[in-house]
Amino acid sequence: MQRTMIQIAPAPKPKTMAGATLLEVMIAMVIMSIGLIGLASLQLSGVNASNGSEKRTQATMIANDLIERMRANPAGVSAGNYAAVDFSTIDCTNPPPTSCETLSSGAVGCNAQQMANFDAYIAWCNATSLLQSGTVAISCTDNSGSVQACASVQFRRITVTWQTQVDGGTKNKSVSMIFRPVI
Repeated sequence: MQRTMIQIAPAPKPKTMAGATLLEVMIAMVIMSIGLIGLASLQLSGVNASNGSEKRTQATMIANDLIERMRANPAGVSAGNYAAVDFSTIDCTNPPPTSCETLSSGAVGCNAQQMANFDAYIAWCNATSLLQSGTVAISCTDNSGSVQACASVQFRRITVTWQTQVDGGTKNKSVSMIFRPVI
C-alpha cells in the first residue's frame, strides 16, 4: 500500500485594511455635520438670550434713573407733576425749553413742574433711542398694586415697555418697578 500524502496549503492570511472606506467617511461627515448644526443653533440661542438681557438691563436702568430723578424732586411728586406727564407728546428732537440739568455752579433754576417735564423727557428719549418701540409710563398704586388716584396712594409704578423679535414676529416685554417716594 502506498501512501499518498496530501499536502494542505496554508490558509490565506486576511488582508488588513489600509484605510477607511468611502461609506465610513460619509457617515462620519454626517455625524459631524449634525453636531456642528447643533452648535450653531446653541450659539444663536445664546446670542438671542444675550440681546434680551441687554434690553431688560437698559429698561431697568431707565426705570431706576427716573425713580432717582423723582426722589430728587419730592415737590413734583407730591404735586402730581410726574403722573400728569403725557409721555406720548414728548418729541426727542425738540428738548424742553428749560434744561434742568445741574449747571457747573450748582444752580438749577427749575421749578418742580419743569423738573418733572425734563425728567420725563430724559426717560422717554432714553427708552425710544435704546429700545425698539420703547415707552415709559408712570402710574400710582396701592399696596396690592392696583392703579389708584395719585393723591390717595403712596406708591408709584414706573413701567418701561419695548418690543423684541420672536419667531418672525414681535412680542412686547416690560419692566415695572414700584417704589415709595418721600413726599
